[in-house]
Amino acid sequence: MTKAINEYSLNDLMQRIEEIFNENPGPIQGFETIVQYDIHGDAEGTYQHFFHDGKLTIKEGAEATPVCTMQMSYDNFKKSLLGKLSGTMALLTGKVKVKGDISTGLKIESIVKRYNIKERL
Repeated sequence: MTKAINEYSLNDLMQRIEEIFNENPGPIQGFETIVQYDIHGDAEGTYQHFFHDGKLTIKEGAEATPVCTMQMSYDNFKKSLLGKLSGTMALLTGKVKVKGDISTGLKIESIVKRYNIKERL
């Protein structure tokens, strides 16, 4: 049975993202990077997404140097997963702050769209 995105804790949502990506590794084949999310607001935490060999591993905390760090509220993180928040508009309006390689952040948006996460939660 699927759950609404608001029924997930931040940690549970990160685990579900990892499962969804690893069930169908096609969109992340050849994507080798580390992306860090610094989430604040209703839920808070730092999570690193390790993309390596067509697999996504998500770890809580900051154990490695990321290529790109995205800072956003938990609400905006959920909106971005559901395709309700454009990465470009989020950057321009300050809803997301990016440190490091901005093109990696934009690539993540295109990858997330391919997974259609709103249908899979």
